[in-house]
Amino acid sequence: TMDDKGYFMMKLDHAKGVIRVTYHSCIKNDKGEVCDVHGKKISCCEGNNNRPEPMATFEARTAKELTVMVFERWEHAKDLVSVGHAAYIGREAQKAEECLFAGRFYQQD
Repeated sequence: TMDDKGYFMMKLDHAKGVIRVTYHSCIKNDKGEVCDVHGKKISCCEGNNNRPEPMATFEARTAKELTVMVFERWEHAKDLVSVGHAAYIGREAQKAEECLFAGRFYQQD
């Protein structure tokens, strides 16, 4: 999910046994399109080639560890993440944790 200030990308690293989340800053241009901080349009459907470097990266073994790390300990969370976005990330972290422990593929909604 992308919003006015940024978005999270969540993936699993089965080899390390962790959920990895990256936060990417973004802006909206005059047309309402989501862009990186330099104004280049970002699309969630174009793969990683169009994605800017993350502002922050988090790794944790469980959804609880991850959400505490991001929303309780990350000093920028209160300024960058809405309550709705935090709830979404919590739900996604739960799904990712289930897939991690079951050895299944995870796809972020």
